[in-house]
Amino acid sequence: MIDKESENRMEKKNEGTNKKEKIKKIWTGLLVAGLLSFMLFCFGPMEIFVGNVTEFDFLFGEFMPYLAGIFVIFTIVLAVLLTVLPDKIWKYGITVIFGIALAGYLQIMFLNKNLDLLGVNPNGYQVAAGQGVTDLLIWLVIFGLIVALAVCREEIWKKAVTYGAAFLLAIQAVAMVSLLITAPEEAYKRPFGDDRLSGEEQYTVSVKDNVIVFVLDYFSSLYLQEMLEKYPDGADVLHDFTYYNNADCTYYGTFPSLAHMLTGQEVDTTIPVAEWCRDIWEAPSTGNFYNGLKNQNYKANIYTTDANVLTASNGCSILRDKISNVTNEPREVSVDHPLLVKTLVKMSAYRMAPDFFKQTFYTNVSEYSLIVEDLGEGILQTNSDFYAKLKEKGLQADENSNYFIVQHLIGTHEFNTDINGNACEGGNVEDTARGCMTILEEYLNQLRELGVYDNATIIVTADHGGCEKEDLQIIYFAKRPGETHESSPVTNAPVSHCDLLPTVAQAAEMDYSKYGSGRSAFDLSQDELRERTLWVRGKDEKGKDIYNLYTYTGDILALITQIDEGPSEVKEMYESYF
Repeated sequence: MIDKESENRMEKKNEGTNKKEKIKKIWTGLLVAGLLSFMLFCFGPMEIFVGNVTEFDFLFGEFMPYLAGIFVIFTIVLAVLLTVLPDKIWKYGITVIFGIALAGYLQIMFLNKNLDLLGVNPNGYQVAAGQGVTDLLIWLVIFGLIVALAVCREEIWKKAVTYGAAFLLAIQAVAMVSLLITAPEEAYKRPFGDDRLSGEEQYTVSVKDNVIVFVLDYFSSLYLQEMLEKYPDGADVLHDFTYYNNADCTYYGTFPSLAHMLTGQEVDTTIPVAEWCRDIWEAPSTGNFYNGLKNQNYKANIYTTDANVLTASNGCSILRDKISNVTNEPREVSVDHPLLVKTLVKMSAYRMAPDFFKQTFYTNVSEYSLIVEDLGEGILQTNSDFYAKLKEKGLQADENSNYFIVQHLIGTHEFNTDINGNACEGGNVEDTARGCMTILEEYLNQLRELGVYDNATIIVTADHGGCEKEDLQIIYFAKRPGETHESSPVTNAPVSHCDLLPTVAQAAEMDYSKYGSGRSAFDLSQDELRERTLWVRGKDEKGKDIYNLYTYTGDILALITQIDEGPSEVKEMYESYF
């Protein structure tokens, strides 16, 4: 009898122990699954969003409810799957998931360097082989240590995984609450009635005089050469234009290049970015230029989807007395929630992944631009979108004003355009460049149909070139009124973006000698020797943002020589736009 009672007590004790172990197993599974899920679906997207909120057109409430639901479902499903596994497989499943979360956390905190979170590099994520190997070795060491604990010190392993997961989850939850509290108002509320750039007249030109500047983003002169090697007739559409094969962009990067092009003002690295943007638009010479255009009955319409590259955090109110397409009409928008969620999760995984695997999750800038669509007259900047609307709507003619138009398209910033000007995936630079020419051909043909092509001054250029020394120079085609050729003449005249305002002023029959430090491109001579300076952003040894200035006299070979010798001057940035 005593033996039977002892046996029953032992069975109950074992049942209790097994129940406790099962509960511990469930809690461990929930913590580990919850940690990885929280990092991937909640904290990662939130950090990306808040850190770049001024660059995004979507709001917190348009993605977080969906991601919170995914977090809960993913955590529960993964925890249940882990729980039903046999003990040995469960242990190694937990080890792998915790290892990914821990290594991903360390990657974000300590291993990522100058990470591009906005998809501005058309070639995706590029990593030096040595850096990638070091990064991967660190991941393998982390996994090795956790597996060794699981095999040799199971009790220590259990505590390390359970308490480690709880600790990492807790500190990131606290950090996320802090982000929620400190995020700026624009993270939660789309501005109502604030000044913005309108696309209402993006396809409107003048019956009289037009000065039209196409700014094709990231379009290097080297890309043009590569396109012509594959498509020898690729640039025939520009046969009436003179090609300047020695063009300097002054600044690498859409910011500050576009702002400099439209104001002629040099970057002041000693003050905050917003202050500089305000100063350049308030500068007397900038005011004189745009007032001069008004006196010549010109509208100045600028079409770029990211006005921040012109104004920083000041908003478009600082453009109102100069740029004609500034409006405060409320916006109606449509948000592609599935694309928004997919994009943020991809970029969250991109942050966590080791260097060798980041390219898999890299998202280009155009994917962000497709998330929010204006239901009214929004500006179209993606090549294929601009082209589709151009064919659908067609150019319209205004009899009342002359027009100075700047069309900023994505150009070859991403290889997502086929030779017919339509959207594609997995394209290449040659086809994308050729597709840009198809789009230009349609635009120019419509100008001809309206009878305004011959009298127009048209410039086709880029805000900047590529990021390698060989492709830092840009394309620059220019056509004056009445200019015609069988094929494009080529000049090595040393044109620069310092010259844009004087060139436009000359075309508008203004006194063009007083705008910025440049000259009219039409006054530059073949074989002319001219000193120019290219500013390229970078980092110093301490990781501080700098501009490397390369001063050179000559062509691209002279620039490459100067880059090889080192910068002529280095300027520390008070604050970086990026």
